[in-house]
Amino acid sequence: MKLNIQAAIPSCLSELLPEYPVVLADAGASGGIHERWAHLGSWLRVLGFEPDRRAFEALPQQTDWVWINAALADREGEATLLVTRHQTNTSLLPPNRRVVDHIYQNPADFDVVKEATVRCTTLDAASRTANLAVTALKADTQGTELAILQGAERCLRESLLAVELEVEFTELYTGQPLFADVDAFMRERGFVLFDLGNLLYHKWRRSHHIGGHKGQLLAADALYFRSPESLAGLVGSTSEWEVLLARFWAVCAVYGYTDLAFETALDLIENGCLSSSLQDGIISWAQAMTKKSRFHGLRGRGRAASWVRGMADRIEPDSVAFWANSLGNE
Repeated sequence: MKLNIQAAIPSCLSELLPEYPVVLADAGASGGIHERWAHLGSWLRVLGFEPDRRAFEALPQQTDWVWINAALADREGEATLLVTRHQTNTSLLPPNRRVVDHIYQNPADFDVVKEATVRCTTLDAASRTANLAVTALKADTQGTELAILQGAERCLRESLLAVELEVEFTELYTGQPLFADVDAFMRERGFVLFDLGNLLYHKWRRSHHIGGHKGQLLAADALYFRSPESLAGLVGSTSEWEVLLARFWAVCAVYGYTDLAFETALDLIENGCLSSSLQDGIISWAQAMTKKSRFHGLRGRGRAASWVRGMADRIEPDSVAFWANSLGNE
């Protein structure tokens, strides 16, 4: 889906974003931010973290973007970064050889080829130093995501609206928390799981030639949004609600979930939290967005979509790894 950010956000809200931009904290920022966030343009500020010096020096430089050469963790100090043969497997945690040697075709990709001492900081400390109220967090750090959340308690309590995390369903790294642990932590802090995308299924090494193309579910990207009840604890006045809604709507739009943003706005309207001019602007936006699409009302759309998905499964090339479902409405 090609996102038209101008159309996805009511103008009565987007006009607030130049003064009150979205702040994205990106943990594991090698290669820069995901392209979905670039749609926000000048409405975005970035607070990024990359412990690997080589990857850090290659990060794109932009005004109002802050890159920190450190690993996000649950404490400040130093830690040992285990650099693996395949860079994307690098972690603060050691690979679980019992698992990776049985699953992966090239387990040597997890071989630790170098150890490096890196600086650690917490999101709470870094955001305070940068004087930024973080709106959204993306963490893809090979097993240390829960520790990052534990170092972001203030941000989770005071400013975060959405969190995207890589989660694992099996222990690829020794001692790493799994999805159930992360999910319980987030729910206890007023966030709800809204989407699971980029589900990674992997065939076991010795039996990859047997059975269908889908193997064991290893990992996914989990998307959490703050619940409506939790949102209410962040603000106290109409003006604060309007700024909060503008940021929340922008984050929802980035992932293609403007329906969630609109539903939240309706709750605020019903509770008298928004000015009349903002209410009118949001309702006008919704009326314009509900025009029938080209295929609206066409009978049999569900059957046709199922047939297309079935054909895609049949022609999927043989592979030991299989990814299903992108994150968000992409």
